[in-house]
Amino acid sequence: MFVKNSLLLAAALTAGSAVARLHGHERRHAHPKPAEVELEKRVGEVVTATIDGVLETWINEWSGVIAAPTSSSTSTTVVQVPTTTVAPAVPEFTASPSNVESTVVPTPAASSGGAWSESPANGQYSRDGFGGVSKAQKVGVLDWDYIGNVGLPWGSNIIEVAESAASQYKHVLRFEGSHSEPWNVVFWNTYGPDNKMTGFWAPNKALHFTLAPGEVKYVAIDDNSQGGWAAAPGSVPTTNFGQYAATWGEFDMSSEKNDGFSGWDVSCIIAELNDLEIQGMRICNHLGQDCSAIGKGLSSLLNAYTKNDQGNNHLAVAQASGPVRLVVQLDYA
Repeated sequence: MFVKNSLLLAAALTAGSAVARLHGHERRHAHPKPAEVELEKRVGEVVTATIDGVLETWINEWSGVIAAPTSSSTSTTVVQVPTTTVAPAVPEFTASPSNVESTVVPTPAASSGGAWSESPANGQYSRDGFGGVSKAQKVGVLDWDYIGNVGLPWGSNIIEVAESAASQYKHVLRFEGSHSEPWNVVFWNTYGPDNKMTGFWAPNKALHFTLAPGEVKYVAIDDNSQGGWAAAPGSVPTTNFGQYAATWGEFDMSSEKNDGFSGWDVSCIIAELNDLEIQGMRICNHLGQDCSAIGKGLSSLLNAYTKNDQGNNHLAVAQASGPVRLVVQLDYA
């Protein structure tokens, strides 16, 4: 499918893995382009995007200029639409499942056990610190046309918690920092504050923190939340169009549309397509199992997404309904 609507051209270089694909027919792999984002528009540049699992290329002819209204009270804003469209040149590629080529052997992290990974004896999970729960919306016919809980206000469904309180929450991520330098972590909901698929475009941030060398922090995520994070030493890089471009971690927690399943994966698609540094990251459950990992510089792969895995719907890790306890190792080699 070739998108001809000029408003979509602003969302160039959008690709990645969507952890809404958890089981059965719900498993898909795509990051469609957000429709209207305030980004730098570059007329004449070659635009690359993944559409319905196919890598497509065309020339950007939309400048992003909106005609000024002739009257502040009666005029309607008109979007300038290009009169011609350059047909996409679709490269041929074969998706190579990275789990087949993996050299990673998951082992439990020595520091990953302990009280934080337990669950309340009464089965009642805390929501302390979360905002309100936003109403889920189906906004289209495709798998990713679904807005789960993004928090009220936006982003309040993802919070940092103390280690002593972590076990009281249903979905907990333990972040373990690099041993050599500080790393920044930026979280988002897949759908942004504008109810469009813009959550992973700067300056959107549901949560942001810095991990000092060797530091550990805990993050709790509310039910039916879909999103991710990017992590890098120093500031988190973005593409020329404003998309977070470090290695990603992605999640779908207790998805209502997937029968309560949860899922996670690591993806370097955006960084790789933009010839940027590929940071290492590994996500496993607290037992060192059900891992998704990318070694620094693509030195190793396990159940993770590279540019060759676009369209592959079998790499994300899925877990049946229940509490989630994950260990995220940054700067993974």
